[in-house]
Amino acid sequence: MMRLRRVSIGFALLSVALGCSASSGATPRSSTPKADPDLITASEISSQSFRDAYDIVQRLRPTWFTRKSGGSTARRMGTSPSSSATGAGLLVYLNNARLGGVDALRQLSASSIESLRFVDAATATATLPGIGSSVVSGAIVVRMQGGL
Repeated sequence: MMRLRRVSIGFALLSVALGCSASSGATPRSSTPKADPDLITASEISSQSFRDAYDIVQRLRPTWFTRKSGGSTARRMGTSPSSSATGAGLLVYLNNARLGGVDALRQLSASSIESLRFVDAATATATLPGIGSSVVSGAIVVRMQGGL
C-alpha cells in the first residue's frame, strides 16, 4: 500500500514538472515590445530612411489611411463622397495647429519629426481645435523636434 502511494506521488510530481516545463516553452517572451498601433516614435523613424511624413505613415502605419469604422470602410487617403461636401476627412495637425488634409504630411521633413499619433474621429473632435461640427475620419498629430 505504501509503495503504491509513493509511486502515485512520484508520478504526480513528474507530471507537474513536465507540465510546467512544457508550458514555459510554449509562450516565448519577446525582448522587443510591440509597437503602439496609434503612435510612431522617433526611434522608429530613425531606424529607416524616409522622404517625408507621408512616407513614414505609408510605410510604418498604412492602416491609418484606411480603417474599418462603424461596419464600413472609411476612406482616409482623401475624402469620401459623404465627407467631401464638408471638406473633412483625415486631418493633419502640427502641435495642435491644423495644417490641412493628408497631403500636408508631404510638406513635413522626416528628419525633424519627433512623433506622429493617430487620433480617432471622436477624440479628434473632442480635443483638437478647429474641427467644430465637421465630419472627420480622424487626425494625425505631428510633434516636431524642439517643439516647432
